Amino acid sequence: MATTTKKNKHTGKKILIGLLTVLVIAAGGFLYVYTRYLDYLKPGSANANEVHYVIPEGMAASEVIEDLVKEGFLQNELATKVYMKLNNIPGFFAGTFTLRKNMSTAEVLDVITNESNAVIEEIDITIIPGDWAKDAAARFAKLTPYTEEEFMNKWNDIEYIKTLIDKYEVLTEGILASEHCYLEGYLAPETYRIYANATIEEITERLLDHSEEIFQKYKEYIGNTGLNVHQLYTLASINQFEAKTAEDMRRVSAVFYNRLNEGWNLGSSVTICYALYDDYHTWEDCETNPNIASKYNTYANPGLPIGPVCNPGEDAIYAAINPVENCPYWYFMADVDTGILYFAKTYAEHEENIRKYLR
Repeated sequence: MATTTKKNKHTGKKILIGLLTVLVIAAGGFLYVYTRYLDYLKPGSANANEVHYVIPEGMAASEVIEDLVKEGFLQNELATKVYMKLNNIPGFFAGTFTLRKNMSTAEVLDVITNESNAVIEEIDITIIPGDWAKDAAARFAKLTPYTEEEFMNKWNDIEYIKTLIDKYEVLTEGILASEHCYLEGYLAPETYRIYANATIEEITERLLDHSEEIFQKYKEYIGNTGLNVHQLYTLASINQFEAKTAEDMRRVSAVFYNRLNEGWNLGSSVTICYALYDDYHTWEDCETNPNIASKYNTYANPGLPIGPVCNPGEDAIYAAINPVENCPYWYFMADVDTGILYFAKTYAEHEENIRKYLR
């Protein structure tokens, strides 16, 4: 019996040693794997350059992780997935994020799992003095997610326009007479920096904010002109269309005030251009259609047209408020090659200018 007991003790020791050995090896393996796991979570590069990284809408989390590893922002896919599981991170937001390759996995994930960290791209959109609303809409359509038609539809949405009239003092009920775009004349020429994801309403109201700012600057002087706000902006638009320089705009404005005060028809060919609208291509179209049936036709209709014929810059608005004083001129014409305006006191002088500089 003693021999058997000794054998059992010997066998038990071997089993215990074996188990301890397995545990040591397992512990060592676990320690190695855990150490590697922690290493994978560290930055994989010392590169501190900031890079915009885009996560497209609808991209799966596994695809994002795979791409981040490929691009060098993360070291290991499995380690990243384990980290996300252990920390209850469900997924990522679509957008553009600023990352560096010297960021740890935790830092990378902290950025791309927080929507507020998304970089909002900015773009510049420009309205040029004299632009028509449809020109601005076409230009905006190239820079934003919206079409020209979507801009024009919004700018002719009567219910939306009424909310704008309530919001902006510069906009009056007079704008509703427009035949082409209710906001024609009130989209203030300027270069605007806007968010690329801005809505049409946000873009529109950014433009109108600037229009309102200019209006408030001159508001107290408008009453001296004898015109209401809509009439003043209509005259300003004609000044803009007819002349190139600020001083010429003031002279042109004075000529039109002379005519208005004497009850003459305004007789501005640029109003014919706007009446033609899509059929306007060159200045000759405007000069050869004085009988077009339109409320914009200032040859056929007395006074100012029903609304602006372009979007005037601040110089043109100033000219409508401050025309040249004691202006002796009643006529003017433009050299179509140089844009120089020639003014005349009498129709005979005007005819002579046309003969010299146009015909």
